[in-house]
Amino acid sequence: MKNKISYYFFLFLPLFILSFSLELEAQNQTSLRKFLNEPHLKHAAIGLKIVDLSSGEVVLSHNENTSFTPGSTMKIVTTATALDILGKNFSFQTKLLYDGEILDGILLGDLIIEGFGDPTLGSEFLSQDISSVYSKFFQAINNAGIKKINGRVIVLDQHFGYEGISGKWMWEDIGNAYSSAIYGISIYDNTCKIELQSFQVGKDTKILNMRPNITDLQLINEIKGAASNADNSYVSGIPFSNNRRLYGTIPQNRSSFIVKSDIPDPGLLLAREIKQYLTNNGIAITQEATTNRLVSFTPTSPILLTAHRSPSLASIVRVINERSNNHYAEHVYQYLTKIEGVDILSYWKKQGITTSSLFLFDGSGISAANAVSVTFLTDILIYMNDRSLESDAFYESFPIAGKEGTVVSFLRGTCLEGKAKVKSGSLTNVQSYSGYINSNGKRYAFAIIVNQYNGTRSNLRKSIESLLISSF
Repeated sequence: MKNKISYYFFLFLPLFILSFSLELEAQNQTSLRKFLNEPHLKHAAIGLKIVDLSSGEVVLSHNENTSFTPGSTMKIVTTATALDILGKNFSFQTKLLYDGEILDGILLGDLIIEGFGDPTLGSEFLSQDISSVYSKFFQAINNAGIKKINGRVIVLDQHFGYEGISGKWMWEDIGNAYSSAIYGISIYDNTCKIELQSFQVGKDTKILNMRPNITDLQLINEIKGAASNADNSYVSGIPFSNNRRLYGTIPQNRSSFIVKSDIPDPGLLLAREIKQYLTNNGIAITQEATTNRLVSFTPTSPILLTAHRSPSLASIVRVINERSNNHYAEHVYQYLTKIEGVDILSYWKKQGITTSSLFLFDGSGISAANAVSVTFLTDILIYMNDRSLESDAFYESFPIAGKEGTVVSFLRGTCLEGKAKVKSGSLTNVQSYSGYINSNGKRYAFAIIVNQYNGTRSNLRKSIESLLISSF
């Protein structure tokens, strides 16, 4: 009798599993139809894909091969490419050299700082104190026996070129700290913090100070106080111009409120700061600090004094994906494409991933001209999970939904809180999420992109949360 029960159990088990699978699929399709029929998605373009990593089965999909504007989920492409090619232990370097000869403690020539795209010099995100770098450089100069420089401090910042920004970025973004220009040298996240005091609604604000103090930066302040508690201030200005216009509104009656601008010429600021530091420490320098852009300088026989190295790429990628840091992402992208000569589309095509849906104009997702399909994103996630040597570093770079970073509120208080590692993305009328979800002992890769929705972003997020919850 016992054997008979076992026989029937194993006979009907496949039918039971098939029935359960069909029921779950029907439930998912019902949830998807409910999502697509939301009033605020009536005119929206939507892509969705969820893949079971253990079996490769597509759990749910919609418009999976159509290209959509992704916003910051484009950072997944940048960070995956960087980790897979460079490795998690890669670090950027900044070299200190001199060009000339040293006679009786006097450098007859120039002191050179050569940048190769380190985004972390003086950065607040990885606690990189710039004074420790200056101190290291000063010690190297001392060790070389240099007491005076009959020449210049020159920063070589040309390795990414001087375009600085993507030709596909919107005019309204240029000049703001979140879209600062990218060169071979960065300092303080290429961000200038401007402290304002606000008064009553409609009244002009007052500039109190700026950090760092860029002496030749001219600020035209048109920011006014407003009843709203939101920061609706903006900055405009082109690379290398010392004019910045501040406009929009900040909350009224604030004794201190920080507005962030880009730094127009980070290489020149670094050159000036290093010259000042050395002068303050007893090393006289006879000529002005400058950059390669201003003097078109090519060293004849440079001698290396020392080199500063950034934190690891794993640490940098973590900041990119957890905080959605555009500045770091653009430096990594420029390093890959300008110094390593990587063609990102060709690279992924060689890994067996179809790249025809990828339209790539920057590394951070700022450009609305970027486009990608949810299939491409999930293919990258699958590759990094299954095949990359840096799988762990990539996975750990994503913030935990409901607990960290830009997704600290996403899926909070739901059954998926703490179970999803998610990169978010947003632009005007764009909302996207992509990453990994752990559920029922399995791991899934997913991507969802919504373009041109109506209503509020918060309502859309709730709808996406409901769809994901019902799918697991």
